Amino acid sequence: MFILDDTLIQQGGVHALRGGRTGLVRNPMSRRNRTGRGHAWWRDLGDPDLLRAEPFGFDELVHTLKEFARQEVGLLVIDGGDGTVREVLSALPLAFGDNPPALAVLASGTTNLIAADVGAGRADPATITMLGQIARSGFRSASLQRRSTIEVSWPDGSRPPISGMFVGASAFTRATDVSHKLVRQGGVEDGAGVAVTLLSVMAQTLAGAERDRWLQGEMMGVSRDGDETSEHPRFLMLATTLHKLVLGIWPFWGEGDGEVRYLDIKGSPRRLASALPATLRGRPRKWMEAEGYLSGRAATLDLTLTAPFVVDGEQFEPGPGGRVRLSAGQSLDFIVP
Repeated sequence: MFILDDTLIQQGGVHALRGGRTGLVRNPMSRRNRTGRGHAWWRDLGDPDLLRAEPFGFDELVHTLKEFARQEVGLLVIDGGDGTVREVLSALPLAFGDNPPALAVLASGTTNLIAADVGAGRADPATITMLGQIARSGFRSASLQRRSTIEVSWPDGSRPPISGMFVGASAFTRATDVSHKLVRQGGVEDGAGVAVTLLSVMAQTLAGAERDRWLQGEMMGVSRDGDETSEHPRFLMLATTLHKLVLGIWPFWGEGDGEVRYLDIKGSPRRLASALPATLRGRPRKWMEAEGYLSGRAATLDLTLTAPFVVDGEQFEPGPGGRVRLSAGQSLDFIVP
């Protein structure tokens, strides 16, 4: 986290943030927006510099953001969960190009992993008023968190690229179904969805009925920053540009030049019971790398997949050729309310 001041702007340490107008994009279907807080509070805000919208569908979202860009919105407030943030991040380049606004997140979704990392405010008039004042001041003395997105692209052109912040495949995809069931039952909220997913991986591989199937993993090719593709079954593949998760879980370590942190565990891993606790803490034991527990940083990961993968809680198909590229995307500044 850093405090924005004139020195940082002169040194090029932050985007040339535009003060002035604030735009609010609200997802009315996000869990906390459907229950408990009412539906009208945001309509009654009297700030003349506040634009607000409830777009339905990606095309309408892009149209909304283009209008916000035309009206020179300098702060975009996202009222929703991880899925809503992913959709907004994917639409931003189509509306704002290479000059995105500052962002602020109101943690209103079923899972709010991104908000837990970058900082989030409550979805209420007081927070919107405060954010509007920050924008009008030109972001002077604003607390910021800078994060890059992960741009997920399909080289075969089977679908347009999307932008997110947490990607998982193989056992993570299977475990996501388990965590979603717990979420629907009301047992998991905020950023804990990923934690529950990773703990589900542990449970299924150590004592689950389909233990052998989970351990074998999925056939996958991985190339890091243009290196030769390594193709073999992988038990677990994760990638993120976040700086922290929740509950002390951080399954990443190692070095590299890129913004994308990754975890790559080969299929049928040996000594898994000993390795998993160390993996979840990001504190590998000396023997783990030789046994196929790899982690580091990269600018680009080229994957060849044979099964669906997960981006910020939602499953996506790799497409007919199976090829998916993960690369560091836009660098964005998040206001910490």
